[in-house]
This record gives sequence, C-alpha cells and structure tokens, in this order.
Amino acid sequence: MRLTARRHDADLDRPDRLLLFLDDPITGLLPWFAVSFLAMPLGFFWACVGALILSAGLVIASRLRGEEAKILELSDLVFFVLLTLVAAVAEPGVIRWLNDHSGEVSNVAVALLAYGSLVIGRPFTTQYTINRFPNASDQLRAHLDRVGTWIWALALTFASLAGGYGEFVLPDLASNLWTGWILQTAPLIIAFHTTVWVDRRALARQAGEPPFPSIWALLRDISFWFIPSGCLSLILHSAPEWVGWTLVAVGLILTLSFWALQIREDGRLRIVASH
Repeated sequence: MRLTARRHDADLDRPDRLLLFLDDPITGLLPWFAVSFLAMPLGFFWACVGALILSAGLVIASRLRGEEAKILELSDLVFFVLLTLVAAVAEPGVIRWLNDHSGEVSNVAVALLAYGSLVIGRPFTTQYTINRFPNASDQLRAHLDRVGTWIWALALTFASLAGGYGEFVLPDLASNLWTGWILQTAPLIIAFHTTVWVDRRALARQAGEPPFPSIWALLRDISFWFIPSGCLSLILHSAPEWVGWTLVAVGLILTLSFWALQIREDGRLRIVASH
C-alpha cells in the first residue's frame, strides 16, 4: 500500500502533491495558530483578518480541486468572520485582553473543538484521513481518526495549561520564553510527529509490510527539537547558560543515538522480511 496521499479519482500511480499540504489536519488548524502568532506584532484585529484570509484561502483551494470544503475549514471561515467583526467594534479594554491572551484563546478553542468532535463521534480529522488514505479500510481510517484527534486534543490541552500558567500566574508572559513559546510549541511538534508515525505504521501493517518507521524514528524526530530550544534559550537569555547548553547536548546525543538505533532496527526488519 502506498503511503502518499491521493485523490479518489486520480491515477493511483500519480500522487497529488497538493494533498501533502491541504489534506493534513494541521492545515485546518493554521488559522488558529496564525491568530496566536500575529496578535503580538500586528494587533488582534489584523491577526483576525490574517486568519480570515487564510481560512478563505483553504476553502477556495478545496473548491478549486473539485472537492467540498472540509467542515473544519468552513468552521474556521465562519468563526473568523465573526471574530473579525467583534475585533472591529469591541471596546479597547476587550481588545487589549484579547491581544494579551490570543494564544490561550486559540489553544483552548481548538482543544474544545477536538474533544467535541470526539464526543459526537465525528473526529475533526475524518475528512482529511479519507483524502489522504483512500485505499485504507474504513475500520483503519476510523482508528487513525480517533487516535490522531486524541493526540491533538491532549497536545492542545498541555499547550493551554502551559500558556495559562504563563499568562495568569507568572508576572510577564512576553519575557517568558518557556511558557510563552517552547512549552506551547513542543506538544504541537510532538503531536505532529506522532500522528505521522502512527499513520505510517498502521498503513504498513495493513499492507503486510514491516512496520516502518520504528519507534526510534519517532524519538529521533522529537528529540531533535531539544537543539533549537536550547539555542533559543541561549540567544534570548531566558535561563542560565548551562540550561541552554544542556538542552543542545542532550538533543545531539539523543538524536544521534535514536538515529543509530533506527538504522539497526530497520536492517533487522528487512532481514526478517526477506526470509
């Protein structure tokens, strides 16, 4: 079974390159992340305008591909139309609060969306999974949807807790790299790598192939992010220097170690498969 994403009506030997971007659930979450990242430099109103334009672009892209817009894309569009209108007429005090807490609002809103979709039995990844893996069985797609949505829901919950601690407990979120950025971004990075890993293993197992990639590949991809986190800590002086250098060293050691273990595991599985 091929692991590349495809259209239902496309030549099975010709992967649709646009699907690699448009049919990943994280794409439907981009407008929410845009509000979080754009609010500080541009202000909440223009951050909402940016998210609205991005939402509209995703809906238009789906239509241009001859597909119905996904529920998440339409929800984004409607929500950011309303939020942009609110930002245009709200009192200055409300706007200031939203500017300060836009990241937390986004994290909580998307986490609630993920949990809500699980409660109603319609995981928000469903339409993305169908387009990405049309050859997979219905049972497998349902499994991937439940697992993937739970992973994103838990990651967003952790990001919300980290952001909430920084915004409502610590005195100055803007100067706190850890709760403001690293501890909010890390669970999202882990969620992305984990969902990709789960998808690829499940598809390989259904196709009767060795379950590549191994757990070591996932740990390698995750541990790499210790390195840029340590570099940011050193550059922005957000912690004692030894913390930044320790993160860089740990990241290098773990990444290289897991990379070596992955190569050994992949070689062992190939030998087993050949027999």
